Amino acid sequence: MKTQKKSSEIKTEREMKSLQLEEEIAKEQINFANEEIARLEKVIETKQGLIEGQKSSIAAAESKTEEIKSEVDKVLTDINNERQKVFVKKDKLISDMNQKGLSFYQKIRRWAKNTTAVAVIDQACYGCFLTINDKTYADVIKGEEITTCPHCGRILYIDNEEEVTA
Repeated sequence: MKTQKKSSEIKTEREMKSLQLEEEIAKEQINFANEEIARLEKVIETKQGLIEGQKSSIAAAESKTEEIKSEVDKVLTDINNERQKVFVKKDKLISDMNQKGLSFYQKIRRWAKNTTAVAVIDQACYGCFLTINDKTYADVIKGEEITTCPHCGRILYIDNEEEVTA
């Protein structure tokens, strides 16, 4: 419409050439825009294909995750069942133990954590790593009573390897 209106208003040849030049430029811009649209549509198709591929790999990963989760849940259930059995055995053993010795052990365990009873190797307490005196070492070797380290208070015992060398 604009070009028809402009062409009807042309008075000189120069205006006509100018108008033709404008039309050519507009056509080139339209062609370029159409080519760019076609290129972008191809890019969109390619990206959509990649998206579909990723969706399938995501689905596969999710199914594998569910499988692993079910296996882990099963293992955790088994572990918890075993744990309950161990607790029942522990409670039974504790009820059968000498309560005085148990309270002594628990008193040491409060501060010594997992090192309540330690081995004596080369006449040294392996809780505090200090050398124990000969009398205490002899008491530990006899094993008639519970012997504690005079330095740290942990319960001492002779390691089987130490008995062989002693």
